[in-house]
Parts: sequence; C-alpha cells; structure tokens
Amino acid sequence: MTTDIAMNRLWRQLAIAANWPLLLAVTVLSVLGVMSIWVDKPLEGPKQLVFLAVAVGVLAAMQAVNYQILGRYAWTLYILSLLLIAYTLVGSIAEGHGHSIPGVHSSHGACCWISFPGGVSFEPSELMKISYILVLARYLRYRENYRQMSGLFTPFLLTLIPAVFILKQPDLGVAALFLPTLLALLFVAGARLKHLLTIIAMGILLAPLVWFCGDENVPLLGKLPAIVQPYQRARLTGLLNHDPKTQRQAGYQQMQALTAMGSGGPTGKGPGDIPVGHVIPEAETDMIFAIIGEQFGLIGSIAVLAAYIVLFIAGIEIASNTREPFGRLVAIGIVALLASQAVLNLGVVMRLFPVTGVTLPFVSYGGSSLVASYIAAGFLLNIGQNRPLVIARNSFEFD
Repeated sequence: MTTDIAMNRLWRQLAIAANWPLLLAVTVLSVLGVMSIWVDKPLEGPKQLVFLAVAVGVLAAMQAVNYQILGRYAWTLYILSLLLIAYTLVGSIAEGHGHSIPGVHSSHGACCWISFPGGVSFEPSELMKISYILVLARYLRYRENYRQMSGLFTPFLLTLIPAVFILKQPDLGVAALFLPTLLALLFVAGARLKHLLTIIAMGILLAPLVWFCGDENVPLLGKLPAIVQPYQRARLTGLLNHDPKTQRQAGYQQMQALTAMGSGGPTGKGPGDIPVGHVIPEAETDMIFAIIGEQFGLIGSIAVLAAYIVLFIAGIEIASNTREPFGRLVAIGIVALLASQAVLNLGVVMRLFPVTGVTLPFVSYGGSSLVASYIAAGFLLNIGQNRPLVIARNSFEFD
C-alpha cells in the first residue's frame, strides 16, 4: 500500500514537472515517422513500433535517476563508444582483406553496425553522440582555461578523435554533427567569440585541403590519404550539376525526393499514397521528409518544422532556466546536436546540401537513431525536472 502511494506521488510529480510541449513535439514527429515508414516499407513498420516502444521505455527509465548521477559515467560511455567504433573499423579492415569479424556488418560500403543474435544491430556512433556531449559538458564544467586559445586544444581533441573514427567507417553525416555541437557548447560555456571565429576561419581555409586529399587528379595532395571518399565527391557533383546524366546517377535520390514533395501539393495525396516515394532510394531513413511531404503536403511539412521549433525552444528554455553548469551545457549540447542533424537531413531532402546519409531525429527508420534521440529528449526532461539550488555565482561568469 505504501509503495502504491509513493508511486502515485512520483507520477503526479512527473506529470506536473514534465515539459509537455517537448513531449508533444516528440510524439508528433514519432507518429508521422511510423506512419510514413509503414507506408514505404510495410515490413519495417512493425519493427519501428518495437523500436519506439523500447525508446519510450528508455526515456521513462531515465526520469528515475538524476542527470548528474548519469553524468558521472560520461567518460566510461565515451571510451566504450570509441572502442565499439574501433571494433567496426577493425571489421572494415578485415573485410577489405577478405576476412570477417564476428558481429560487424557493412551496408553500402560502410561498416557502422555491430550485430547481435536475433537480427538485432547497433550503431555505436549513435551512442557516441550522447556520450560526447556528456564528456564535453563535464570537462567544461570544471575548467576555465578555454577562455584562452591554448585551452581549446582539449575540447577540440575530444571532438576530433570520435569524428575521425566515424569518418573512417565512413559516415560523413554523423561526423559533421560534432563541430556545431562543440561550437555551441564552447560559446555557452564562455569561450571568446574571436577565438571561435578564428577557428572557423581556419577550418574554411583548410576545407579544400581536406576535400582534395587522396584525389589522384590533384598534384601532391593525391598522394596523401583520402579523407573524403570518391562517392562523397560524386554526391556534391550530383548536387551542383543538373544535366540529365548526373540526375540519373549521383543526383537521382535528391531529384526523386524533390519530385515527391512537390507532388504532394498544399494538402498532400493522403495517407498511404506515395507513388513517387516508392522509387526513392533509402526513403525510410535519409528521405523520410519527402514521404511526409507527398502524403500530407505543405501542411504536413509545416507540422514537422513546427514540431522541431517547439522542441528546440523547449530545450533552450530548459537550459536558460538551469543554473547548474553541467545541466545547462548538456541541454545546449543536445539542442545543438538535434538541430544540426535535423537541418542537415532536411537540407539534403530540399537539395540544399549534398547527400550525407544522416537520419531525421525521431522520424527516420532505425532503432539506434530512434533510441539515441529519445535518450537526448530524456536528458532534457530530466534536467528540467531536477534543477538543483546553486548557492554560488552564476554559471560561466568571468572577471
């Protein structure tokens, strides 16, 4: 009887403290995602429901433990994630020599997954996204040296290591999410804007070097190890060139996605009606927004964008009302990560960026991506519900 009373009190407290706009936004995105996946790939729809049930369970379980306790395991999760990604790289090398490593499998030339018995697979880079935010937030929480240029070395090293590992899988889309997340965390923590702008300028100047490394058509640089793969260069060609041959090859996926969205009109063709969507390669993951646009038209597309705006505003509100430094940094990191991922995916569908293979948070098919997104949302809810009283100066104030 006493246990029942305690549980009822706990649920009442959660109901009062829960961030309902955030939960509503996540629900809208997940429902649209399941509906669109079920239509495009009927066999994958039930699987996505199972993934969703697991993700919701993980989110609920996270509310039972204070986020600061979870943060104590940040370094453990970070190192574990690196080891798991390294394991996939070993599998990739072995596959290149005609061998196989137990549990590692590739898809479309990328070794990003670890398989378990029963047909379940796991993408370590999704765990890395969360553990990276926790580690960086924990590091910045107890440092002030990042106010100097030399103090930015460690944060950038913590970013570079997983990004390089993921690039070697290769997974350019996920690797590209780390830099905007890092810059957002450093800015909120109090790094000097002139230092951040200097680093961004240096990155822009080095971009051609990174792009052409390993390209046999470029003198000197062609002899260096390739950072960007040939098929990734072809994707940029597919974005920039509009000739019929390119659109039948490298630009085919994006052109079909745009056609699907345009054919939906203002109100869409109706649930389940996606004649164009069925011919889009990898529509259930990379191009799920096009499927939503074809079914529900401009109204459905606006609903997705509105849900993300609500989600990000809720996350920023949680961060701004949290004086505890670690919680504020984690909240900002999560908002920056999810926003970067959503912008990148939507930009690819709308032909603003080359194809990167990054999923749309809470919407795209895939258990690892969905669970990682719900873990991120779980941290935001947890931080919002557990705002400790801080008897100290305001966070990140400097003389």
